[in-house]
Formats: sequence, structure tokens, C-alpha cells
Amino acid sequence: MDELRQHDNNGTIASTWDESPIYKPRKPWGRIAVFLIIIGVILFAAGWASGSRGGRVYFENGLRVVSFPLEAHEPAINAVDLNFSSNIHSVIVNATSCAIRIIPTSDATPRVTASDDRRLTINERNGRLYVDSRAAGTTIANGVNVRWNRVGIMNMGTLGVSWNRVNNTSFMDFNFDFSNFSFTNLSNTIRVYVPSTVAAVEARSTSGSVRMEGVSTTQLNLRSTSGSVGLEGGTHENTHLQSTSGSVRANAYFAGDIYARSTSGGVNVQDSSTSHRNTNSIQLRSTSGSVRFETRAPVSDFRYDLSVTSGSMRIDGARLDGRRASGGSGNVPITARSTSGSVHLDFSR
Repeated sequence: MDELRQHDNNGTIASTWDESPIYKPRKPWGRIAVFLIIIGVILFAAGWASGSRGGRVYFENGLRVVSFPLEAHEPAINAVDLNFSSNIHSVIVNATSCAIRIIPTSDATPRVTASDDRRLTINERNGRLYVDSRAAGTTIANGVNVRWNRVGIMNMGTLGVSWNRVNNTSFMDFNFDFSNFSFTNLSNTIRVYVPSTVAAVEARSTSGSVRMEGVSTTQLNLRSTSGSVGLEGGTHENTHLQSTSGSVRANAYFAGDIYARSTSGGVNVQDSSTSHRNTNSIQLRSTSGSVRFETRAPVSDFRYDLSVTSGSMRIDGARLDGRRASGGSGNVPITARSTSGSVHLDFSR
């Protein structure tokens, strides 16, 4: 390095060294960001025009784009596509601090979507699909361990773009489904899309709601420790609905036994069935909340046993005196109990 000489204010010669900084080239992050934005705009326009509302861009071995026609209630694309075999007849879902949604699909196989940073354990054994969010670790799909990480790039509510890496594969997910736009964080929800071949569904959450809509079953068990339980549509032969802290609501066609219970919350069951020939019992209970049962079947099909501690009892709108009442001559027993709330039964006339 060359020595430089200069005079200071007193005329003394001073020596300095050339300390010019060495230039280090910087990575073109700005150009990369612009490039990704341009890709996102192009994908959005192309996807929207073709009916797709989301997709994925792979960068390994050249640029490859895959579009996804999102399901009606799916707010985001998962980092890992979890598709399974077509012989699954049962789905069992367990979650902690997470809502569960069971949704029908026209596909031949089930599909699972969830927040990318949520650790899932998923197994398929003997025709049963097990989905568990309680254990931290890797995702297991069809016996294969899958590790991923996710970084949001342009996220706004349920919409946006994320950069993902699954094992050794990098890709970019995007979701521009404005029809389901929401600023609400829906990441703590597991969605399981089930085909009509699935006959048995069991879903439990320790802290989160459990919902199922438009799915028919022969065996159904929905439970929540802290959250509501909801059932909408479908035909169900044997049904168990239970919430420790939350309401229980059901509106469906019931062709078998019904058990609906809430410790802290109301129980409301609307039955579209006109006959209960295959029903052995209907049990409705609430510790703190009202109990209501409405059915299209005639009262002659049932015999009922009602009790309340603090509340009224009504049959087809007519009030019953006292704290306990029974009646009916049908073959199907209905037991309805409420400790703090009313009990109402309404039959077809």
C-alpha cells in the first residue's frame, strides 16, 4: 500500500496510509424481489383467468408452475400436499389449540391442509387415516418423513406468497382467492377433505372448535374440550357430539342413535329424518344451557323422559309442569336433561 505525505497546519510532514475500503459486491436482493413480484402478478393473472386461485412455483431443474383450484373453504395452500390412497374408510383427527374442519371433496382420496409451521403427524394404516397435531416433530405422509420450513413474503390475512423448502426441494406458494379473503388468522385450523367413501369420522380438539359439513357417516364422533361442536348436513347412522365448554349444534339427517352433550353451553339438534326405525336411543344433556330437539318424525315414534333443575319443559310448544316429565308410547326413547336451562322437544304434526 502506498505511503502518502502531506503537510499539517504547522508545516510538519505527516504520513498517512491509503485506507480506502475494499469493494465487496452485494447480492441483488432488490432485483430478486422485483423478479418474484413480477412472477406473482403473472401467476395471479393466469390463474384467475383459468379458474385457479392458488398455485406453486418450483425452481429446481428449471421453472415449473403448478396451479391449484382451491376448495371453497380452504384459505391457503399447505407447504406439503398430503394425498393418500383411495381405500381409506375412516378418518381420526386429534388436535391441541387448533380448530378442526371436516369438509367433503369430490376427489377419490382424502386431503389434509394446515398451517405450514404447524407440526403434524399423519399416518395411514389399514384403511384409517390418522391426523395428529399434538406431537411436535416431522410430518409423516405414507410412512415418509417430511421436514419443511416456510417464510412469508407478501402475506395479508389469508392471502399472500410464501417461500417454502421441503427436504431438498424449494418452491413458492401463492394464494389469491379473494372470494375467501379474511384478515383473520386462520392458521390454527386443520382441514380434512374427505370423499364419500369415508364412512367413519372421529375428530377431537382440546382447545378449538370442531366442525363438519356435508359429509355422511355411519359412525361419527366430534368432541371439543374448550370450543363449540357443529354438524351441518349429511346422513349419520350413529352420532356422538360433545363439548366440555361450548355449544353443540347439529342440523342433519339422523338414521341412528344420537348422543349430544355440553357441560357449559346449549345443545340444539335439528333432525331431518321422518322415521327412526334403526334408532335405539337419543340422549341430550346440558349442565349449563338449554336443550332443544326438533325432528320431522311424528311424536308417536318416541317415548320421552325429561328433567330440569332450573328451567321449563315444553313438548311441541306446550309447557309441562314440574321438574320432570315422561310420556309417549313409541319405540325410540329420548332422554333430555338440563341442570340450568330449559328442555324443548318439537315433533312433526
